[in-house]
Amino acid sequence: MYLYAITDQPKLPVPAEPGLEGTSLLSVTYQDIAAVVSPLSTATVSPTEDNLWQHEAVVEALMADRAVLPVRFGTLLADEVAVQASLAAHYANFVASLDRVRGRVELGLRVLWEIADSEWQIADSSQRPSATSGRGYLMARLEEERQRQAWRQQAKALAEEIHIPLDHLAAESTRQVLITPRLLLTAAYLVERDQVAAFRQKVESLSAAHPKLRLLCTGPWPAYNFMTSAMTFHV
Repeated sequence: MYLYAITDQPKLPVPAEPGLEGTSLLSVTYQDIAAVVSPLSTATVSPTEDNLWQHEAVVEALMADRAVLPVRFGTLLADEVAVQASLAAHYANFVASLDRVRGRVELGLRVLWEIADSEWQIADSSQRPSATSGRGYLMARLEEERQRQAWRQQAKALAEEIHIPLDHLAAESTRQVLITPRLLLTAAYLVERDQVAAFRQKVESLSAAHPKLRLLCTGPWPAYNFMTSAMTFHV
């Protein structure tokens, strides 16, 4: 059985969206939660573009009318008995996680920074100063490091200017700063459904206030970045 997600409201019918290999979706229930699965003819699933998108389509169809815990692509269990056993083993964690995401969606944000060539040279640690003497080289390295630290502090402060007002609109968030010198901020926000429009409006106002930044907001998505270790299954 191929597993797509754990959901609440097990009495709701599964979506008409086909599963992998074009098979129909099934709901395996345990108490007040369910696993949405489909039968599979193979023991492995190739991560092709079609398969990845079909997995995502099922999860997004489910989130339209219920709380959803998306499961990692490629998760297989032996049969319905094994699915129900996993639900029973992790029941308390699943219920807590469903409570965490109920009525909420994930919005993603990427902030690209248009930095000048001089700033790029400061940010790029592969750049090395040239000097004819040992002392000159050392002093140049110290100055290079001072400039790099000042640049990083500036970047972190700018990332906070973007993140903080968006975080105020979210129940939870995760973020990474300066994954690359030009990728200033990558973040995910767990947002109440009725706050999605306000969140997007805030992104637009922040974009207008920072013309050197490019803000890319995506979603709403299932809450992939807010799952816990409970989302682990064994065949």
